[in-house]
Amino acid sequence: MDASRNAPLECRSATRRASRCALAPVALAALVVLAILAPAPRAAAAPGDPIVRQGKWNPKEPPPGWVVIETKHYQVQSQCGKTKALALSAHLESMLELYGKFMPTRQKNDGFVLKVLEDRPAFLAYGRSKTALAYYSQGDGELVGYDTGVILGKRDIPAVIKLAADSGKGLTNAQLQRLDQLFEQITDAYTADTARVLSHEGWHQYFHFYTKSIVTMPAWLDEGVGDYFFMAAPDEGSGSVHGYRLGDVNANRVRALHRGVVDKSAVSFPKLLTFAQEQYYTNPLVFYAEGWSMVQYLMQNDDPDLRETIPKLIRDFKDTKNFTKSTAKVFKGRDMAALDAAWSAWVETLDASDPMRDLAREFGTVLTAQDFATEERLTKVLQWYLDHPDDNPPAAAAPAAGATPGAGAASGASPASGASPASGASPASGASPAADTSPAADTSPAAGAGPAAGAGAGKPAKPAQPPKGGS
Repeated sequence: MDASRNAPLECRSATRRASRCALAPVALAALVVLAILAPAPRAAAAPGDPIVRQGKWNPKEPPPGWVVIETKHYQVQSQCGKTKALALSAHLESMLELYGKFMPTRQKNDGFVLKVLEDRPAFLAYGRSKTALAYYSQGDGELVGYDTGVILGKRDIPAVIKLAADSGKGLTNAQLQRLDQLFEQITDAYTADTARVLSHEGWHQYFHFYTKSIVTMPAWLDEGVGDYFFMAAPDEGSGSVHGYRLGDVNANRVRALHRGVVDKSAVSFPKLLTFAQEQYYTNPLVFYAEGWSMVQYLMQNDDPDLRETIPKLIRDFKDTKNFTKSTAKVFKGRDMAALDAAWSAWVETLDASDPMRDLAREFGTVLTAQDFATEERLTKVLQWYLDHPDDNPPAAAAPAAGATPGAGAASGASPASGASPASGASPASGASPAADTSPAADTSPAAGAGPAAGAGAGKPAKPAQPPKGGS
Protein backbone atom coordinates (compact mmCIF):
# COMPACT_ATOMS: atom_id res chain seq x y z
CA MET A 1 0.00 0.00 0.00
CA ASP A 2 1.28 3.40 -0.88
CA ALA A 3 2.23 5.35 2.21
CA SER A 4 2.12 8.52 0.12
CA ARG A 5 -1.63 8.01 -0.14
CA ASN A 6 -1.97 7.47 3.61
CA ALA A 7 -3.20 3.96 3.02
CA PRO A 8 -3.86 1.69 5.98
CA LEU A 9 -1.70 -0.79 7.65
CA GLU A 10 -0.80 -3.72 5.88
CA CYS A 11 0.85 -4.76 2.69
CA ARG A 12 2.94 -2.54 0.62
CA SER A 13 3.69 -3.56 -2.94
CA ALA A 14 6.96 -3.61 -4.84
CA THR A 15 6.08 -0.60 -6.93
CA ARG A 16 5.06 1.59 -4.07
CA ARG A 17 7.62 3.93 -2.63
CA ALA A 18 7.02 2.73 0.89
CA SER A 19 5.94 -0.87 0.96
CA ARG A 20 3.89 -1.43 4.08
CA CYS A 21 2.46 -3.15 6.59
CA ALA A 22 1.87 -27.52 9.62
CA LEU A 23 5.71 -25.23 11.42
CA ALA A 24 7.34 -25.74 14.75
CA PRO A 25 8.83 -22.56 16.13
CA VAL A 26 12.56 -22.62 15.53
CA ALA A 27 14.31 -23.69 18.69
CA LEU A 28 16.28 -20.79 20.05
CA ALA A 29 19.22 -23.09 20.60
CA ALA A 30 19.27 -23.82 16.89
CA LEU A 31 19.47 -20.19 15.91
CA VAL A 32 22.79 -18.77 14.87
CA VAL A 33 22.59 -15.85 17.24
CA LEU A 34 24.77 -12.81 17.51
CA ALA A 35 23.47 -10.35 20.08
CA ILE A 36 25.52 -7.29 20.91
CA LEU A 37 24.38 -4.55 23.25
CA ALA A 38 25.86 -1.08 22.96
CA PRO A 39 27.88 0.14 25.96
CA ALA A 40 25.56 1.28 28.73
CA PRO A 41 27.14 4.72 29.33
CA ARG A 42 26.30 5.89 25.82
CA ALA A 43 22.92 7.48 25.15
CA ALA A 44 20.52 5.32 23.16
CA ALA A 45 20.26 6.16 19.49
CA ALA A 46 16.79 7.42 18.70
CA PRO A 47 15.01 6.91 15.39
CA GLY A 48 15.93 9.77 13.13
CA ASP A 49 19.57 9.66 14.20
CA PRO A 50 21.81 9.15 11.16
CA ILE A 51 23.31 6.01 12.70
CA VAL A 52 19.90 4.27 12.70
CA ARG A 53 20.20 3.37 9.03
CA GLN A 54 17.95 1.47 6.65
CA GLY A 55 18.89 -2.01 5.54
CA LYS A 56 21.48 -4.38 6.97
CA TRP A 57 23.87 -3.32 9.73
CA ASN A 58 27.27 -4.46 10.81
CA PRO A 59 26.16 -6.74 13.67
CA LYS A 60 29.27 -5.82 15.66
CA GLU A 61 28.41 -2.12 15.66
CA PRO A 62 24.71 -1.62 16.41
CA PRO A 63 23.54 1.86 17.41
CA PRO A 64 23.46 2.48 21.17
CA GLY A 65 20.41 0.89 22.79
CA TRP A 66 19.88 -1.60 19.96
CA VAL A 67 20.43 -5.36 19.69
CA VAL A 68 21.25 -7.29 16.54
CA ILE A 69 20.13 -10.92 16.27
CA GLU A 70 21.24 -12.94 13.26
CA THR A 71 19.47 -16.17 12.30
CA LYS A 72 19.65 -18.34 9.21
CA HIS A 73 17.45 -16.00 7.14
CA TYR A 74 16.97 -12.80 9.15
CA GLN A 75 18.91 -9.97 10.66
CA VAL A 76 16.70 -8.63 13.45
CA GLN A 77 17.54 -5.11 14.60
CA SER A 78 15.74 -4.55 17.87
CA GLN A 79 15.22 -1.53 20.06
CA CYS A 80 13.00 -3.53 22.44
CA GLY A 81 15.59 -5.82 23.96
CA LYS A 82 17.20 -9.18 23.34
CA THR A 83 14.46 -11.41 24.76
CA LYS A 84 11.74 -10.03 22.50
CA ALA A 85 14.10 -9.97 19.53
CA LEU A 86 14.88 -13.67 20.01
CA ALA A 87 11.19 -14.54 20.22
CA LEU A 88 10.36 -12.57 17.07
CA SER A 89 13.33 -13.97 15.14
CA ALA A 90 12.28 -17.54 15.97
CA HIS A 91 8.69 -16.75 14.98
CA LEU A 92 9.70 -15.25 11.63
CA GLU A 93 11.94 -18.20 10.80
CA SER A 94 8.92 -20.44 11.34
CA MET A 95 6.74 -18.13 9.25
CA LEU A 96 9.31 -18.20 6.45
CA GLU A 97 8.96 -21.97 6.35
CA LEU A 98 5.19 -21.55 6.12
CA TYR A 99 5.49 -19.08 3.24
CA GLY A 100 7.92 -21.43 1.48
CA LYS A 101 5.62 -24.40 1.89
CA PHE A 102 2.73 -22.35 0.49
CA MET A 103 4.71 -20.97 -2.48
CA PRO A 104 7.96 -22.93 -2.91
CA THR A 105 10.88 -21.33 -4.70
CA ARG A 106 14.45 -22.29 -5.51
CA GLN A 107 15.64 -18.72 -5.42
CA LYS A 108 18.48 -18.05 -3.05
CA ASN A 109 17.56 -15.98 -0.02
CA ASP A 110 20.37 -13.58 0.83
CA GLY A 111 18.72 -12.66 4.12
CA PHE A 112 15.81 -10.47 5.19
CA VAL A 113 16.01 -7.48 7.52
CA LEU A 114 13.55 -6.84 10.34
CA LYS A 115 13.72 -3.62 12.33
CA VAL A 116 11.65 -3.46 15.55
CA LEU A 117 11.23 -0.06 17.22
CA GLU A 118 10.54 0.24 20.92
CA ASP A 119 7.10 1.87 20.63
CA ARG A 120 4.79 3.71 18.26
CA PRO A 121 6.36 7.17 18.70
CA ALA A 122 9.73 5.67 17.76
CA PHE A 123 8.13 3.93 14.77
CA LEU A 124 6.58 7.18 13.58
CA ALA A 125 9.89 8.99 13.99
CA TYR A 126 11.66 6.39 11.86
CA GLY A 127 9.11 4.93 9.51
CA ARG A 128 7.80 6.03 6.15
CA SER A 129 4.21 5.24 7.01
CA LYS A 130 2.31 7.32 9.55
CA THR A 131 -0.81 5.17 9.39
CA ALA A 132 0.53 1.62 9.61
CA LEU A 133 1.40 -0.78 12.39
CA ALA A 134 4.22 -2.14 10.25
CA TYR A 135 5.39 -1.95 6.64
CA TYR A 136 7.69 -3.62 4.18
CA SER A 137 9.91 -1.36 2.07
CA GLN A 138 11.41 -3.07 -0.93
CA GLY A 139 13.48 0.02 -1.65
CA ASP A 140 15.06 0.03 1.82
CA GLY A 141 15.20 -3.75 1.93
CA GLU A 142 13.61 -4.07 5.34
CA LEU A 143 10.48 -4.97 7.26
CA VAL A 144 9.73 -2.40 9.98
CA GLY A 145 7.45 -2.70 13.00
CA TYR A 146 7.32 -1.82 16.67
CA ASP A 147 6.53 -3.32 20.05
CA THR A 148 2.78 -2.84 20.46
CA GLY A 149 2.79 -4.19 24.00
CA VAL A 150 1.67 -7.66 22.89
CA ILE A 151 4.08 -10.22 21.47
CA LEU A 152 3.03 -13.82 20.85
CA GLY A 153 -0.01 -13.36 23.05
CA LYS A 154 1.89 -11.88 26.00
CA ARG A 155 0.62 -8.43 26.91
CA ASP A 156 2.66 -6.03 29.03
CA ILE A 157 0.60 -2.85 28.70
CA PRO A 158 -2.38 -1.61 30.74
CA ALA A 159 -5.91 -1.36 29.41
CA VAL A 160 -6.22 0.97 26.41
CA ILE A 161 -9.61 2.29 27.51
CA LYS A 162 -10.82 3.73 30.81
CA LEU A 163 -13.41 6.12 32.18
CA ALA A 164 -12.68 9.74 31.39
CA ALA A 165 -12.11 12.16 34.24
CA ASP A 166 -15.34 13.05 36.05
CA SER A 167 -17.25 10.29 34.25
CA GLY A 168 -19.16 7.44 35.86
CA LYS A 169 -19.61 9.09 39.23
CA GLY A 170 -23.08 7.64 39.69
CA LEU A 171 -22.08 4.06 38.95
CA THR A 172 -22.12 1.35 41.60
CA ASN A 173 -19.07 -0.68 42.60
CA ALA A 174 -20.50 -3.64 40.70
CA GLN A 175 -20.83 -1.55 37.55
CA LEU A 176 -17.30 -0.21 37.92
CA GLN A 177 -15.99 -3.75 38.31
CA ARG A 178 -17.86 -4.81 35.19
CA LEU A 179 -16.37 -1.87 33.30
CA ASP A 180 -12.88 -2.92 34.35
CA GLN A 181 -13.63 -6.40 33.04
CA LEU A 182 -14.83 -5.01 29.72
CA PHE A 183 -11.82 -2.70 29.47
CA GLU A 184 -9.51 -5.71 29.74
CA GLN A 185 -11.50 -7.64 27.14
CA ILE A 186 -11.50 -4.68 24.76
CA THR A 187 -7.75 -4.25 25.18
CA ASP A 188 -7.14 -7.91 24.38
CA ALA A 189 -9.50 -7.76 21.41
CA TYR A 190 -8.24 -4.52 19.88
CA THR A 191 -4.50 -4.50 20.59
CA ALA A 192 -2.24 -5.63 17.78
CA ASP A 193 0.09 -8.55 18.43
CA THR A 194 3.48 -7.55 17.05
CA ALA A 195 4.31 -11.10 15.98
CA ARG A 196 1.09 -11.42 14.03
CA VAL A 197 1.50 -8.05 12.35
CA LEU A 198 4.96 -9.16 11.25
CA SER A 199 3.52 -12.46 10.00
CA HIS A 200 1.28 -10.44 7.70
CA GLU A 201 4.05 -8.10 6.53
CA GLY A 202 6.50 -10.96 6.27
CA TRP A 203 4.26 -12.48 3.60
CA HIS A 204 4.65 -9.32 1.51
CA GLN A 205 8.40 -9.44 1.99
CA TYR A 206 8.44 -13.07 0.87
CA PHE A 207 6.00 -12.49 -2.01
CA HIS A 208 8.23 -9.82 -3.59
CA PHE A 209 11.19 -12.15 -3.18
CA TYR A 210 9.14 -14.97 -4.75
CA THR A 211 7.80 -13.09 -7.77
CA LYS A 212 10.66 -10.70 -8.54
CA SER A 213 8.01 -8.51 -10.14
CA ILE A 214 7.23 -4.81 -10.13
CA VAL A 215 3.63 -5.60 -11.14
CA THR A 216 1.36 -5.40 -8.14
CA MET A 217 -1.04 -8.11 -7.05
CA PRO A 218 -4.65 -6.97 -6.44
CA ALA A 219 -5.14 -5.63 -2.94
CA TRP A 220 -7.87 -8.12 -2.00
CA LEU A 221 -5.52 -11.04 -2.66
CA ASP A 222 -2.28 -9.46 -1.43
CA GLU A 223 -3.83 -8.23 1.81
CA GLY A 224 -6.14 -11.21 2.19
CA VAL A 225 -3.26 -13.69 2.06
CA GLY A 226 -1.31 -11.48 4.48
CA ASP A 227 -4.24 -11.65 6.90
CA TYR A 228 -4.43 -15.42 6.40
CA PHE A 229 -0.81 -15.76 7.52
CA PHE A 230 -1.45 -13.21 10.26
CA MET A 231 -3.58 -15.86 11.95
CA ALA A 232 -0.86 -18.55 11.87
CA ALA A 233 -0.57 -19.83 15.44
CA PRO A 234 1.91 -22.06 17.25
CA ASP A 235 0.15 -25.34 17.98
CA GLU A 236 2.34 -28.23 18.96
CA GLY A 237 -0.72 -30.47 19.16
CA SER A 238 -1.76 -29.71 15.61
CA GLY A 239 -0.24 -32.92 14.25
CA SER A 240 1.76 -30.91 11.74
CA VAL A 241 5.46 -31.64 11.49
CA HIS A 242 6.04 -27.92 11.86
CA GLY A 243 3.77 -27.34 14.83
CA TYR A 244 1.96 -24.30 13.39
CA ARG A 245 -1.63 -24.23 12.24
CA LEU A 246 -3.28 -22.06 9.61
CA GLY A 247 -6.93 -21.21 9.15
CA ASP A 248 -7.97 -19.67 12.46
CA VAL A 249 -10.70 -17.06 12.07
CA ASN A 250 -9.55 -13.45 12.23
CA ALA A 251 -11.88 -12.02 14.88
CA ASN A 252 -11.10 -8.42 14.11
CA ARG A 253 -11.92 -8.86 10.44
CA VAL A 254 -15.17 -10.62 11.33
CA ARG A 255 -16.24 -7.71 13.53
CA ALA A 256 -15.42 -5.14 10.84
CA LEU A 257 -17.13 -7.19 8.14
CA HIS A 258 -20.21 -7.57 10.32
CA ARG A 259 -20.45 -3.82 10.70
CA GLY A 260 -20.04 -3.43 6.94
CA VAL A 261 -22.84 -5.90 6.31
CA VAL A 262 -25.15 -4.11 8.74
CA ASP A 263 -24.53 -0.63 7.33
CA LYS A 264 -24.51 -2.00 3.76
CA SER A 265 -21.03 -0.74 2.86
CA ALA A 266 -19.81 -4.26 1.99
CA VAL A 267 -19.79 -5.30 -1.66
CA SER A 268 -20.16 -8.59 -3.52
CA PHE A 269 -17.37 -11.08 -4.11
CA PRO A 270 -17.27 -10.47 -7.90
CA LYS A 271 -17.24 -6.70 -7.42
CA LEU A 272 -14.34 -6.77 -4.97
CA LEU A 273 -12.36 -8.86 -7.48
CA THR A 274 -12.46 -5.92 -9.89
CA PHE A 275 -11.36 -3.23 -7.42
CA ALA A 276 -8.31 -1.15 -8.18
CA GLN A 277 -6.14 -0.25 -5.21
CA GLU A 278 -7.72 3.17 -4.92
CA GLN A 279 -11.19 1.64 -4.63
CA TYR A 280 -9.98 -0.87 -2.05
CA TYR A 281 -8.67 1.94 0.14
CA THR A 282 -11.87 3.99 0.08
CA ASN A 283 -13.29 1.86 2.90
CA PRO A 284 -10.31 -0.05 4.27
CA LEU A 285 -11.98 -1.37 7.41
CA VAL A 286 -14.64 -3.22 5.46
CA PHE A 287 -12.73 -4.08 2.29
CA TYR A 288 -9.71 -5.45 4.13
CA ALA A 289 -12.14 -7.61 6.10
CA GLU A 290 -13.78 -8.79 2.87
CA GLY A 291 -10.39 -9.57 1.31
CA TRP A 292 -9.46 -11.71 4.31
CA SER A 293 -12.84 -13.46 4.30
CA MET A 294 -12.57 -14.32 0.61
CA VAL A 295 -9.12 -15.85 1.06
CA GLN A 296 -10.21 -17.64 4.25
CA TYR A 297 -13.33 -19.03 2.56
CA LEU A 298 -11.37 -20.39 -0.38
CA MET A 299 -8.31 -21.65 1.50
CA GLN A 300 -10.34 -23.49 4.15
CA ASN A 301 -13.09 -24.76 1.85
CA ASP A 302 -14.19 -28.40 1.82
CA ASP A 303 -14.10 -28.32 -1.98
CA PRO A 304 -10.53 -29.21 -3.08
CA ASP A 305 -10.92 -27.24 -6.32
CA LEU A 306 -11.80 -24.08 -4.40
CA ARG A 307 -8.93 -24.66 -1.99
CA GLU A 308 -6.54 -24.50 -4.95
CA THR A 309 -7.92 -21.17 -6.23
CA ILE A 310 -5.54 -18.88 -4.32
CA PRO A 311 -2.34 -20.88 -4.99
CA LYS A 312 -3.28 -21.15 -8.68
CA LEU A 313 -3.87 -17.39 -8.91
CA ILE A 314 -0.51 -16.56 -7.38
CA ARG A 315 1.43 -19.09 -9.45
CA ASP A 316 -0.22 -17.98 -12.67
CA PHE A 317 0.37 -14.33 -11.81
CA LYS A 318 4.05 -15.10 -11.17
CA ASP A 319 4.31 -16.40 -14.73
CA THR A 320 2.08 -13.94 -16.61
CA LYS A 321 2.53 -10.73 -14.57
CA ASN A 322 -1.03 -10.01 -15.73
CA PHE A 323 -3.59 -10.48 -12.99
CA THR A 324 -6.60 -9.78 -15.22
CA LYS A 325 -5.65 -12.73 -17.40
CA SER A 326 -4.80 -14.89 -14.40
CA THR A 327 -8.15 -14.17 -12.76
CA ALA A 328 -10.06 -14.96 -15.95
CA LYS A 329 -8.12 -18.21 -16.35
CA VAL A 330 -8.48 -19.44 -12.76
CA PHE A 331 -12.17 -18.54 -12.43
CA LYS A 332 -13.10 -19.72 -15.95
CA GLY A 333 -16.33 -21.72 -15.89
CA ARG A 334 -17.07 -20.81 -12.29
CA ASP A 335 -20.59 -19.65 -11.48
CA MET A 336 -19.63 -16.39 -9.75
CA ALA A 337 -23.17 -15.63 -8.58
CA ALA A 338 -23.36 -19.01 -6.85
CA LEU A 339 -19.88 -18.53 -5.39
CA ASP A 340 -20.89 -15.11 -4.08
CA ALA A 341 -24.06 -16.53 -2.51
CA ALA A 342 -22.16 -19.37 -0.84
CA TRP A 343 -19.47 -17.03 0.48
CA SER A 344 -22.11 -14.60 1.78
CA ALA A 345 -23.97 -17.39 3.54
CA TRP A 346 -20.73 -18.50 5.20
CA VAL A 347 -19.97 -14.94 6.33
CA GLU A 348 -23.28 -14.84 8.15
CA THR A 349 -22.29 -17.91 10.18
CA LEU A 350 -19.19 -16.24 11.64
CA ASP A 351 -19.15 -15.25 15.29
CA ALA A 352 -19.10 -11.45 15.42
CA SER A 353 -18.82 -11.24 19.21
CA ASP A 354 -17.36 -7.94 20.31
CA PRO A 355 -16.70 -6.68 23.85
CA MET A 356 -17.21 -3.19 22.46
CA ARG A 357 -20.74 -4.15 21.56
CA ASP A 358 -21.17 -5.48 25.09
CA LEU A 359 -20.00 -2.14 26.46
CA ALA A 360 -22.53 -0.28 24.32
CA ARG A 361 -25.28 -2.72 25.16
CA GLU A 362 -24.73 -2.75 28.90
CA PHE A 363 -23.83 0.89 29.51
CA GLY A 364 -25.23 2.79 26.54
CA THR A 365 -28.13 4.16 28.53
CA VAL A 366 -25.95 5.64 31.27
CA LEU A 367 -22.72 6.57 29.50
CA THR A 368 -21.77 8.09 26.12
CA ALA A 369 -18.75 7.43 23.92
CA GLN A 370 -17.22 10.65 25.26
CA ASP A 371 -17.28 9.24 28.80
CA PHE A 372 -14.34 6.99 27.91
CA ALA A 373 -10.69 7.92 27.51
CA THR A 374 -9.27 5.84 24.69
CA GLU A 375 -7.91 5.91 21.15
CA GLU A 376 -10.00 7.53 18.45
CA ARG A 377 -10.55 4.24 16.64
CA LEU A 378 -12.15 2.69 19.71
CA THR A 379 -14.36 5.72 20.25
CA LYS A 380 -15.55 5.31 16.65
CA VAL A 381 -16.32 1.63 17.08
CA LEU A 382 -18.23 2.28 20.30
CA GLN A 383 -20.16 5.10 18.66
CA TRP A 384 -21.02 2.80 15.76
CA TYR A 385 -22.66 0.33 18.12
CA LEU A 386 -24.47 3.14 19.91
CA ASP A 387 -25.70 4.43 16.54
CA HIS A 388 -26.98 0.98 15.50
CA PRO A 389 -29.43 -0.02 18.21
CA ASP A 390 -30.84 -2.85 16.07
CA ASP A 391 -27.42 -4.47 16.25
CA ASN A 392 -27.14 -3.50 19.91
CA PRO A 393 -30.27 -4.62 21.78
CA PRO A 394 -30.40 -3.93 25.52
CA ALA A 395 -28.80 -6.53 27.73
CA ALA A 396 -31.13 -8.78 29.68
CA ALA A 397 -30.12 -6.94 32.82
CA ALA A 398 -29.15 -3.37 32.00
CA PRO A 399 -26.81 -1.68 34.47
CA ALA A 400 -28.88 0.05 37.08
CA ALA A 401 -28.16 1.53 40.46
CA GLY A 402 -27.47 -1.27 42.88
CA ALA A 403 -27.68 -3.96 40.22
CA THR A 404 -24.80 -6.13 39.08
CA PRO A 405 -24.37 -5.76 35.32
CA GLY A 406 -24.66 -9.00 33.38
CA ALA A 407 -21.22 -10.47 32.93
CA GLY A 408 -22.00 -12.69 30.02
CA ALA A 409 -24.45 -10.93 27.74
CA ALA A 410 -24.64 -12.62 24.40
CA SER A 411 -22.82 -10.64 21.77
CA GLY A 412 -22.55 -12.91 18.78
CA ALA A 413 -25.43 -11.50 16.75
CA SER A 414 -25.24 -12.61 13.15
CA PRO A 415 -25.34 -10.09 10.32
CA ALA A 416 -28.66 -8.46 9.69
CA SER A 417 -31.08 -10.69 7.84
CA GLY A 418 -30.92 -10.11 4.14
CA ALA A 419 -27.88 -7.83 4.33
CA SER A 420 -25.00 -9.81 2.97
CA PRO A 421 -21.73 -8.80 1.35
CA ALA A 422 -23.36 -9.89 -1.85
CA SER A 423 -25.69 -6.92 -1.71
CA GLY A 424 -23.51 -5.05 -4.18
CA ALA A 425 -23.58 -1.85 -2.19
CA SER A 426 -20.93 0.64 -3.23
CA PRO A 427 -18.19 1.82 -0.87
CA ALA A 428 -19.15 4.31 1.78
CA SER A 429 -19.73 7.68 0.20
CA GLY A 430 -17.06 10.25 0.84
CA ALA A 431 -14.63 7.85 2.50
CA SER A 432 -11.01 8.56 1.67
CA PRO A 433 -7.90 6.42 1.96
CA ALA A 434 -6.87 8.50 4.94
CA ALA A 435 -10.15 8.05 6.77
CA ASP A 436 -9.86 5.79 9.80
CA THR A 437 -6.51 4.42 8.70
CA SER A 438 -4.36 5.31 11.66
CA PRO A 439 -3.51 2.58 14.13
CA ALA A 440 -6.47 4.09 15.86
CA ALA A 441 -8.54 3.06 12.91
CA ASP A 442 -8.73 -0.67 13.54
CA THR A 443 -7.28 -1.34 10.09
CA SER A 444 -4.44 -3.57 11.07
CA PRO A 445 -4.85 -7.28 10.85
CA ALA A 446 -3.47 -7.41 14.31
CA ALA A 447 -6.00 -5.15 15.89
CA GLY A 448 -8.32 -7.37 17.77
CA ALA A 449 -7.17 -10.60 16.24
CA GLY A 450 -4.67 -11.71 18.82
CA PRO A 451 -4.84 -15.07 20.53
CA ALA A 452 -7.20 -13.68 23.15
CA ALA A 453 -9.55 -12.14 20.65
CA GLY A 454 -12.22 -14.76 20.96
CA ALA A 455 -13.16 -15.92 17.50
CA GLY A 456 -10.85 -18.40 15.94
CA ALA A 457 -9.41 -19.88 19.10
CA GLY A 458 -8.65 -23.56 18.80
CA LYS A 459 -8.87 -25.53 15.61
CA PRO A 460 -10.40 -23.65 12.69
CA ALA A 461 -13.84 -24.65 11.50
CA LYS A 462 -14.14 -25.39 7.81
CA PRO A 463 -16.47 -23.04 5.96
CA ALA A 464 -19.65 -24.48 4.58
CA GLN A 465 -19.14 -26.20 1.25
CA PRO A 466 -20.53 -24.18 -1.68
CA PRO A 467 -23.81 -25.40 -3.17
CA LYS A 468 -23.50 -28.23 -5.67
CA GLY A 469 -22.82 -27.01 -9.14
CA GLY A 470 -22.74 -23.44 -7.99
CA SER A 471 -19.15 -22.52 -7.59
